[in-house]
Amino acid sequence: MRITIIGAGSIGLLLAAKFAMANHIVTLVCHEVQQANKLKAEGIQYRGTKVSQVTVQSTSVLEDDKVDLLIVAVKSQQVPSVVESINKVFGEEIPDMLFIQNGMAHIQHLESISHNILVGIINHGAKKLDDVTVLHKGVGTIEVSTYRGVPRSIHNLSSEDFPIYYVKDWYHMLARKLVVNCAINPLTGIFGIENGELLTNARFYTILRELVRESSQVLELDYEEALCNVQAVCRQTARNTSSMLADLKGGRQTEIDAITGVILKQAELKGLDVPYSRFVYDSIKGLEKIRN
Repeated sequence: MRITIIGAGSIGLLLAAKFAMANHIVTLVCHEVQQANKLKAEGIQYRGTKVSQVTVQSTSVLEDDKVDLLIVAVKSQQVPSVVESINKVFGEEIPDMLFIQNGMAHIQHLESISHNILVGIINHGAKKLDDVTVLHKGVGTIEVSTYRGVPRSIHNLSSEDFPIYYVKDWYHMLARKLVVNCAINPLTGIFGIENGELLTNARFYTILRELVRESSQVLELDYEEALCNVQAVCRQTARNTSSMLADLKGGRQTEIDAITGVILKQAELKGLDVPYSRFVYDSIKGLEKIRN
């Protein structure tokens, strides 16, 4: 199967390595020419249960090559420009697409693509160590759901050691993950802690519960079920550093607008008060201003 992955961050590198190891033909589209050249020369250095050097194709320019599946693995704020490039490069011949961003802000930008679209969530821990090296920190699953059309390519990708599950309701799938992100990402970013400390520190856990309560109310999800899901993720990823904390440490823009920002906008439309969500949103924005 021919797969093009736009975005060579931690998740892009992880997906490229795992799919290439399963004998798919993978091309990574990098933001920087330097990274593309390095991947071309060295391949991906995958560090998981085993260490492997994985050969992939790489480029810094999206091209209209014949592709079975196009995976968009950039951050949410980069989706509009990527969608514009996809429409420009492929025209009417756009392949099946899978968007795997945090949050739900990217959904509005998919309206300009009248084709087969999947959305998904990644339940794996991955850390980009350098331009070509990815550490597979936590083995999990991938969940995908159809947003539009009848995508077929995804059914050939699932494997025993890298399972992909199909979910019927894309909204519930993304909303459930959004609650997790709304609770864990901002708090770990603000306090500079690993995910597990949100359960072991009683004061942090109190704030966590209130964030889950607010976001589940806004998204019309069951609170107790949402809280159990967040607790499970905290336990499973106890030693992990959230992507938001990593972005703050690296002086990069976070995805707070695609995560808590969505809750704030929906709460305003529904006339709901979400003070904890407003606090963590403003706190992350303030930290961005200091560190960027």
